[in-house]
Amino acid sequence: MATKQLRLRPSSASRWIACPGSVKLCAQVPYRPSGEAAQRGTAIHALAETCYQLDTDPMKFVGEKMEGVTLTADDCQMAVDYLQEIWHVENVTDHVSVERQVMYQSQEFIQVGGTADLVGLSMKSGIVYVTDLKTGKGYVEEDNTQLKIYALAYIQGMSRDWIKEIHMTIVQPHAGEPRTHIMTMAELAEWEVKVLRPAMIATQLDEPPLYISDSACQWCDAKTICPAQQKQFDVVAANTDITVMDKEDIKQVMLALTADQISAILDKAPQVEKFIDAVREHALNAMEKDGMVLAGWQLAPKRPTRKWIDGDKAREKLTSIGLADTDIFETTLITPAAAEKLLPKEQRVILDELCVKVSSGLTLAKDRSLSQ
Repeated sequence: MATKQLRLRPSSASRWIACPGSVKLCAQVPYRPSGEAAQRGTAIHALAETCYQLDTDPMKFVGEKMEGVTLTADDCQMAVDYLQEIWHVENVTDHVSVERQVMYQSQEFIQVGGTADLVGLSMKSGIVYVTDLKTGKGYVEEDNTQLKIYALAYIQGMSRDWIKEIHMTIVQPHAGEPRTHIMTMAELAEWEVKVLRPAMIATQLDEPPLYISDSACQWCDAKTICPAQQKQFDVVAANTDITVMDKEDIKQVMLALTADQISAILDKAPQVEKFIDAVREHALNAMEKDGMVLAGWQLAPKRPTRKWIDGDKAREKLTSIGLADTDIFETTLITPAAAEKLLPKEQRVILDELCVKVSSGLTLAKDRSLSQ
C-alpha cells in the first residue's frame, strides 16, 4: 500500500467508491475555485448556522452579504426551510449539533472526514439523525453515501448496541419537502464492511483501479488525465477519420451496426461526451489564462447579439415613429415552476388543478430495470 494516505472526503464518496483510482488522479489536478452556485450554497449554510445560533429570522438578511455573496429572498427562504428541519430534530433528540466536524477511521487506519450539516441522537428511541442541506437544483437521493459516512463518523467511538435506526434526511428546497431514508444499524454496518471499507482500502493502493461510470465520472476533476477515459477513444483511433467522411459514408456505417454495437456505443456516449466537455473547458482555460498554443485552434469571441443601450430611449424613439407599446413589449404568463416559488407552501396545492405534465416527445434513456 502507499505510504502517504490520500485525503478522502464524504462529499465525493460516491465517486471514489465507484472509482477508487479517482482520488489519486484528482490529487494531481490543480485546485479550481468554487463556482458561483457552490459559493451561494456556502453562504446559505453560513446564514442558517448564524440564525440558529442567534435565534433570528433569515429573512432579515435579504440583500445582505454573507461569505461574499449578496443574499436573495430565495436564499434566505432556503435557510428558513433548513432551520425548520433543525428545530424538528432538536425536538426529538437528546443532543443536536450543527456544522459538526466528524471523522471516520477504518480498522486499517484510513480516515475520511468532513463537516456534517446536522447530526443528532435520541438515546430513548435509539435513533441517529443525519441531515444535509442541498441548495442546488439537481435532485439528490436521500439514500445517500455521504450521509452514511457522516452517520458512521458521528457514532465512531460510541457503543452501537443502543442504536436501532439511522434517519438520513435531505433538505432540498428546489425539489420540494425534506426527504428521509431510514436504515437499521445492522444495514449500515453491513454497508460499512462490504462497500465502504473495501473502497477506502482500494483508494490507498499504489495502483488503485479506475472504473468508468456515471457516478464516478460526472463530477470528477481528473477526466482530462484519466487513462480509462482515454481508452474510450481507442475505437475512434482505430477507424477511418470521421471528419473526412460525407453524410452518405456515415449513413452506411450506421446501417452496418448491429443492435449490440449500437447499445454498446450508447452506453459509452455519456462518458465520452463528458470527457470531451472537460477537454474543451481545459483548453479554453489553458489558452486564455496560460497562453497555451493549440495547433489549428484559436480563441474567438462568441457571436454578438444586439442589446438596447437605454431601454427608455429606445421605447421613446420607437413609439415616436408610430409603434405602439403592444407592438414593442412582450407579456407572457410565468411558468408553473416560477409560480410555485412565489406561492406560500400551503397554497401550492392549487397548482395541481391548474397544471398538466406534457411530454415534448421521446428520447433515449437507460433501461433501469436491467440493473435492478
